[in-house]
Amino acid sequence: MSEALPKEELLDDQYLAIWQGEQNYLRTRWSVSTFFMSISFAILGLSFQNALLPSQVLAMRIAGLLIYWFSYLLHMQLYKHTVSLRKYLLELEKNQKTQFVLQGRVGRNPSRNPYYTANNLLLWFGLLYTIGIIALFLFKI
Repeated sequence: MSEALPKEELLDDQYLAIWQGEQNYLRTRWSVSTFFMSISFAILGLSFQNALLPSQVLAMRIAGLLIYWFSYLLHMQLYKHTVSLRKYLLELEKNQKTQFVLQGRVGRNPSRNPYYTANNLLLWFGLLYTIGIIALFLFKI
């Protein structure tokens, strides 16, 4: 008869696999978000060409703005999946199903300010971006 592995080893392996998958997912989330944001800013930059009609300039800026907000919404949707993975890892740590406490240590970081999260900064920048586009339209720049 083969000897079964202790549950702790299985959960440690599972924990590390989930943690590594979450890190890869995080990298992918930021790559996709920054790709679309870069396109948005490139379109905004192209809208400052002198040879364009005012209607073309407005259309380009609105398209750039829509792409930015698409990127933000996509980022937030992918963030929800990341949160669920992190909650599961924390649950394993809390119930002592693993010897690792990677997520628990990150969450207890006292220097983290909850107002300066990436999600909040992206939201505030998007609002400033929107106000900027409206100002450019109103001042006919």
